[in-house]
Amino acid sequence: MKKLLLIACTAVAAFAFTACGDPEVNKDKTTYDYTKLLINEVNATASVDLDKFVEFYNTGDKEISLEGVVIKRTDEKNETGDVWTGLATEKVPAKGFFVIQGTKNSGDHSLSSGVSAKKGVKLEVFDPNGKSITSVQHGILTDATNVPAIITGIWARIPDGGAWKNVTNATPGAANDATGAQADAELI
Repeated sequence: MKKLLLIACTAVAAFAFTACGDPEVNKDKTTYDYTKLLINEVNATASVDLDKFVEFYNTGDKEISLEGVVIKRTDEKNETGDVWTGLATEKVPAKGFFVIQGTKNSGDHSLSSGVSAKKGVKLEVFDPNGKSITSVQHGILTDATNVPAIITGIWARIPDGGAWKNVTNATPGAANDATGAQADAELI
């Protein structure tokens, strides 16, 4: 009788673990190709934080979950900190876009520290395992006295996923507009 009870308890525990656990989440994280995720556009020039943003672009043919993806910001003083971490509900569709708004009450899940048109800044994105996957930098970060000139345009990859350019028109969540596209020696 004890053996039967032990077997029944083991079966119930195994079923409960399988039913209550969420093995798909961990399995899915390892199947996403984060090398297809790029910072595609950054608007640091808007006059209000609500209009500032960072945009991701998925160059791949499969959706990418942003759960556990982290954006780190390094400023002109060479100080680095996490400014955004993706949630389980946030995904970038295949060949699609995902926009993260600027700071200061601009959204429920916005950047915790802003991007600046007046200071050197680097934004670097890490996958859930901590591996660097994409970045953009404007200006010199190691010398606070040698910061770039005020940025007069939006940083965008032209075409989407292509080379960085300084452009005139912001296109959050849509294909980048090449209007006014110019190379920017301080944009890497």
